[in-house]
Amino acid sequence: MALPASSPAASFDEAVLRLARNDPSLTNLNLSDEHVGPEEASALAAALRTNTYLSTIIFSYREKGRIGDEGATALAAALRHNSSLTVLALLGWNGIGAAGATALAAALQHNTALTRLDLFNNEIGTEGTTAIANALRHNETVTEVNLASCNIAAQGAMALASALPDNVTLEVLCLDGNPIADEGVTALADALRDDAALNMLSINDSDVGAEGAKALADALRENTALRILSLEKNDSLGRDAVVEISSALRHNSTLSMLCLDSSGLDDKGATALAYVLRHNSTLTDLTLRNNEIGAHGAKAIGHALPHNSKLELLDLSNNNAGSEGAAALVDGLRENATLMVLELGDNHIDDDEEFLFHEIDQLLSINDSEPPPLAFMVKKSVYPTINKIPDSVMPSVLARVGQLPARFSLTTTYRIVKEMNWLKET
Repeated sequence: MALPASSPAASFDEAVLRLARNDPSLTNLNLSDEHVGPEEASALAAALRTNTYLSTIIFSYREKGRIGDEGATALAAALRHNSSLTVLALLGWNGIGAAGATALAAALQHNTALTRLDLFNNEIGTEGTTAIANALRHNETVTEVNLASCNIAAQGAMALASALPDNVTLEVLCLDGNPIADEGVTALADALRDDAALNMLSINDSDVGAEGAKALADALRENTALRILSLEKNDSLGRDAVVEISSALRHNSTLSMLCLDSSGLDDKGATALAYVLRHNSTLTDLTLRNNEIGAHGAKAIGHALPHNSKLELLDLSNNNAGSEGAAALVDGLRENATLMVLELGDNHIDDDEEFLFHEIDQLLSINDSEPPPLAFMVKKSVYPTINKIPDSVMPSVLARVGQLPARFSLTTTYRIVKEMNWLKET
C-alpha cells in the first residue's frame, strides 16, 4: 500500500477537531509546511490518544526547529495508547534530537500498530539511534525505519546491528548520509550473515570504504534475505571493493537490486560485474551511474548481456563508454530478451549518439511488453520528501507506488520524487 495523500482538512485546528471526534473519513494527515510547533503537536497528540481511524501522519519541513523534542515526546506518549497509526513520518528538519528519539523509542516498546518510522534529516545522533535500536529488540510490528541524514556515527550503526538478531520484522533500513564508516558497516554486515528479515539496506553517502565493502561481500555469500543493496555516493569504494562484491554475488541467490552509483568504479570493477551477469539469475536492476567505466568495461558488460536472462534495468549514465563501448552494449542487447531500460547518457558517444540511442529504443521496445520496471523510478538516493511532488502528478506517482510491495512503499516514494525527469514527463 502506497503512502496516501492527506484526507481533506481546511486547517490544522479542524484536523485536530476531526481527530478528537474520531472522524472515520480522516485516515491520512499530511501537515508538511503547516508551521506546526511543539504546542500544536501536543494538541494533535492528545486527540491521537483515542482516535481509531488515522493511519498516517507526515510532518515535513524545509526549515529547522519545528515540532522539536517536545512535540516528538508528546506524539510518543500518544503512541502508547493509539492502535491505528501505522506510518509516522517526522522528516525534514523537524528539530528532533536524542531526547525526542528516545521518547519515540520507548513508545515503540509498547505500541503494536506502527509499521513505518521515518526520522529523515533530524539530529537524533548516536544516542537517539541507540535508543531506537534497543526498542527494535522488543518491537514486533515495525518493518521500515528511515534514519537518513540523522548525524549517526559508527556507534549508532553498531547499536542497530546488535539489535537485528533479536528482531524478526524489520525489512527496510535506510542510513543514507550518515558517517557510519567501515566500522559501522562491518557491524551491520556481520549481523546480515544470519538475518532472515531485512530485505533492503541503503547506506548511500556513508563513508563506506574497502573494509566495509569486503564485510558486506562476505555477508552476501551467506545472507538469503536481502533483496536491495544501495551503496551510492561512497566514492572511496573503488575497484577492489567492487570486485569483492562481484565475487560474492556468484554465491548469492537473492539480491535483485544493486546500486553502485558514484563509487569509484572503473573498467576492472565493471569487468567483474560483467562476469556476474553471465552467471547470476536474480539481479534485475544494476545502476552504475557517475563512475569511471570506459570502453573496455562497457564492452565486457555488453558481451555478458546475451548470456543474461534476468536483468531488466542497466544504468551506465555519466561514464566514459564512448562509441566503441556503446556499440558493444547495443550488440549485446540484440541478443538479450529481458532488459527494458538501458541508460547511456553522458558517455562521450559523440556523433554516433543519436543513431545508437534510436537503435537502443527500438531494441528495448521489443523486450518491453509491460510498463518499464518500477525500479527505473527508484534508483536514486533517499533525500527529497513526499510533499515536494507537484499536486498535478501525485495521483500518478501514488498509482505507480501502489503496485509495489507494502514493505518498500515509504522509502520508494522518496526515490520516485528524486526522479525529476520522470515527474516532468508525467
